Amino acid sequence: MNKSKWFIPLIAVSIIILSGCSSSIPELNYTPAEQYSLDKYLYSVDLTRIKNDKAYVHLHCPGLNQDTVIFHFPKTIPGTYKELDYGEMIDSIEPKDHDGNLLSVEKIGKNIFQITGARDLTMIHYWVDDTWDHPKAMKRIWPMGGTNIEKDENFVINASGWFGFFDGLELVPIQVSLTQSEGMRAFTALPVESKFENTIVFNARDYHQLIDCPIMVSESDTATFMVANTKVYIETYFNGEEYGYADLIKKEIQPSMEAVATFTDSLPVDEYHFIMYIRDGREFMKTLQSKEVGIITKAKTAIKNVTLFGMGALEHGNSSFYALTDFGDSSYTSMIKRVALHEFMHIFTPLNLHSEYIGEFDYVNPKMSKHLWLYEGITEYFAYLIQVQSGLITPLDFFAEQMGGKIRRASRYPETKIPFTEMSERVFEKKYGRHYYQVYQRGALMGLLLDIEIIRLTNGKKTLKDIVLELASKYGPNQSFDEETFFDEFTSLVHPELRQWFADYVEGTIPLDIEGGLSQIGVEYSKKGKHQVPKRILKDYGSKEHRLSFGKYKKVKKVGKKDPIGFKVGDKIDTDKIREKFYDENGFPMQEGTDVKITVKRDDKIIELPYALELKKRKYSHRLRILKDLTDSQQNYYSVWIGNKK
Repeated sequence: MNKSKWFIPLIAVSIIILSGCSSSIPELNYTPAEQYSLDKYLYSVDLTRIKNDKAYVHLHCPGLNQDTVIFHFPKTIPGTYKELDYGEMIDSIEPKDHDGNLLSVEKIGKNIFQITGARDLTMIHYWVDDTWDHPKAMKRIWPMGGTNIEKDENFVINASGWFGFFDGLELVPIQVSLTQSEGMRAFTALPVESKFENTIVFNARDYHQLIDCPIMVSESDTATFMVANTKVYIETYFNGEEYGYADLIKKEIQPSMEAVATFTDSLPVDEYHFIMYIRDGREFMKTLQSKEVGIITKAKTAIKNVTLFGMGALEHGNSSFYALTDFGDSSYTSMIKRVALHEFMHIFTPLNLHSEYIGEFDYVNPKMSKHLWLYEGITEYFAYLIQVQSGLITPLDFFAEQMGGKIRRASRYPETKIPFTEMSERVFEKKYGRHYYQVYQRGALMGLLLDIEIIRLTNGKKTLKDIVLELASKYGPNQSFDEETFFDEFTSLVHPELRQWFADYVEGTIPLDIEGGLSQIGVEYSKKGKHQVPKRILKDYGSKEHRLSFGKYKKVKKVGKKDPIGFKVGDKIDTDKIREKFYDENGFPMQEGTDVKITVKRDDKIIELPYALELKKRKYSHRLRILKDLTDSQQNYYSVWIGNKK
């Protein structure tokens, strides 16, 4: 997505790294005795019993038969690449024996509780505080990976912030029982064991599956549709008065979701859940855009409501959770259209293609994979590739707008100093974590260039999609590839020369050959220069837009004296249509004097204003254009890339 002045960059991911070095983890000086096992974790939470914005959790866990046991909460979870320390949200933990007697417990780390004299440990009780409004946690844990407690209204249950596990027993089955208020429903991809009155019981295969399936409890606002063999659920909660957001979002994302069906014959999941919490930010935005409100009041309002800007998404195997804000414009729907496809595409990687660092994720002392270029970069690239191959966006939009923007942002990465694999492996460290956002910029650019290289090396017989789908079919969700030998395995499916490409550009510090790679498919890349381009219809005529103009519309704040179009203050300009009217399909500007129509939303009506195109000489950086006269080789490779492989 495009990074704006107010918006927390994500894709998401997904969750953005703030900073911070890896904190120390205490050494566990204990060895479990023989017969250390547990049949099943039996969790129960009564969501009608909320006290001081906290929920009371009960765990029934007889049979461990140990003098000492270690009870953990995750330091982090897959997809976040940041230390989150969920154990800091646990309060008043009480382990008890069969007779209800308290056992000795000590917190020996941020996320670690040591229980002694635990031979007859039968149950553990504790209170869970939510992260969304906790003054410290809300800065450390982004909302899409956090927890929310609003009695009788909404509960966001990312299991990492609610349910712990015993050391070494992550593979034990888990049952979670939730008692909820009348009229509320639980939305999740977890399998349902049973329902009785206001209690619902879920079963998870193990702790990994529980973490992978967020739950939202609220009143029902849902929509569904099919994508190939997969049933897609949209499950929303809006904290304002209106209802019907699920149907609205369905209209926005269904076309791009259905385009995924053209990507492969069959999708690897039977169902997929988009779970969304939407906050009402309309009055807040009216205040910021009002001429009647002073700058100091606006600043105080922005600080007070800073959480409204924390929007994002976190992917899971067959679901994704979103925290969004409706500012009364198209900003959140525009974001959903961009991000939802990315999240959905994670069903291929890492769900069905991942190393042991994800397949056997260590919640206590996590090790980060070197293959973020695959999990996030290739996924981001595929999300745009699907759109251009299905006709949802034009090739010009793909290259000039989407890839051009990523190239500009990728130029900030220190590619001659830090190998991409090194950044991935050490992303917890401040030096590397500050570059995490590059997995969606440089990572996607790598995906494009890798795709072209595969097409070249196989003379159009294979594409990046072919290789990823072949590997995903081989491994699937329950088998991991080898972290250290994956580049070799990938290369073996393409051509021996590809191994050097990985060594240079992913493992090494050789600058990406953007110009040479794109030229293979007839796309011209120029790093910088000057050219004649259409004037900017606001700035170049002295007009101004609201700084807080979100989504595809630019809202006119001031009309310049030189304005030749006839704008009025308050007009909303549809920027999505500007490029296609000012440039031809290859990215070359239309001739000066060309008559065009500017689409404007005025007083909730769509109108078109006439404009005779004017050009201006301006500096450029990272320009992409599609050549009009292609060689036979370029035409062949371009046809394969665009999806016309014979």
